[in-house]
Amino acid sequence: MTVLFAQKYPDLVDKIISLDNRRMKIPRTIHPKIYSLRSMDQPADEGVLPTIEEQQKFEMTIIKLNNTIHNDMNDNGSRKQKREINNYILSFLNN
Repeated sequence: MTVLFAQKYPDLVDKIISLDNRRMKIPRTIHPKIYSLRSMDQPADEGVLPTIEEQQKFEMTIIKLNNTIHNDMNDNGSRKQKREINNYILSFLNN
């Protein structure tokens, strides 16, 4: 929903944080600022994630969580996983 909202209403948001979206294509834009946290086990559909070149061009931040599966990116995650996700989110918001 975050990515869809950003595509439809880019002037209403400054930053978006996507948590492992798999189907909705991340907009290739410099505004709003795009951040995405990715699980280690669920690949996105083809074309959803920007290429390395697009990430650099549009100043996007895509982080792969090497110790977190998709189903642990909610309350099911361990304290360590939740802390890691929260730390990334806080750093994105403060950036």
